[in-house]
Amino acid sequence: MALPKIVFIGSGKGGVGKSTIAVNLAIALSHHTGLEVGLLDADLYGPSLPIMLGLRNMNPRLLNSPTGEEKVAPFYKFGIKIQSIGFFLEEARSLAWRGPMLHGALEKMLKETFWGNLDYLLIDLPPGTGDIPISLTQLLNVQGAIVVTTPQEVAILDAIKAINSFYQLQVPLLGVIENMAGFTVPETGKTYSIFGEGKGEELARRFQVPLLGRVPLIEEIRIGGDDGYPSACRQGQAFHYFQEIQEAFLAIIGSQGGQ
Repeated sequence: MALPKIVFIGSGKGGVGKSTIAVNLAIALSHHTGLEVGLLDADLYGPSLPIMLGLRNMNPRLLNSPTGEEKVAPFYKFGIKIQSIGFFLEEARSLAWRGPMLHGALEKMLKETFWGNLDYLLIDLPPGTGDIPISLTQLLNVQGAIVVTTPQEVAILDAIKAINSFYQLQVPLLGVIENMAGFTVPETGKTYSIFGEGKGEELARRFQVPLLGRVPLIEEIRIGGDDGYPSACRQGQAFHYFQEIQEAFLAIIGSQGGQ
């Protein structure tokens, strides 16, 4: 069985829409190319994928793997397999874990989840730099990382720190995605660059990687995340942005070669 290509989805700071991008990219890959895609919520301090995928208050089930081992079945929805620490904790509970406990939890989720055959495993990291990416690179052969940022200067500065941390971990940067890239008023068609303009492209150029896409502020994306029905699942206003990102992603990941 071929190993999946494993890709980090990271950001320098919170609030830039990293999890939204991870969810919609995973769904776009599965729906529009027929690939087997897994999505791991590695943001142990703030797992949001159960809410964004409409899996709130769901309890995982156990199954026997083909080798006879008892494994945890990932949830399967919108064509992707999903695992999150959020399925094992009460929604309002916070974690106060140090490095070894975080490492143990990640290892347990990875090894005791029956992923089956996967082409890609996308890992939604916590924002910033810290123990979790370090632990994951010790446990996995990571193909590369995508960094999500807004065009705001402070977000770009933090994104640079995240990129440098990936290089220190010997994880190649595959590309940059600029989120919240302007808002177009429906009634007038006029676009306002609320968080700035062009910074994502500058960041990609600085590190000599592709800008995989620019996603504007669209209310439908926020509603989809809150309601558990992501925009990549429906032919709405935001659909084609995630379609373009997954096409750019496949082009760059294909050029990296196999694992």
